Amino acid sequence: MIKMSQETEALIEASAARTGRTPDEIVRAALTGAGDVLPWRSSAKQRPATHTKDELIASMEEIAARSAARPTADPRSPDEIIGYDDFGLSR
Repeated sequence: MIKMSQETEALIEASAARTGRTPDEIVRAALTGAGDVLPWRSSAKQRPATHTKDELIASMEEIAARSAARPTADPRSPDEIIGYDDFGLSR
């Protein structure tokens, strides 16, 4: 038998009551990572089981290039967006 703190047991019970799942399902989902799947990630490419250092660097450079190619949403400087002048005073 696994011993857990009362706080952990209370969190599991609260999550089970809130979701309608059993405590066993709550713990199993947490341990298998099933609870970590985000809806926006479902279309993302699956990560290979292992990456070489060069493959990882190439992948990161590809992401950086795509990000750099995106248009700037707002051409103003951060100070202009917030509304401060050259002396740090609000306008």
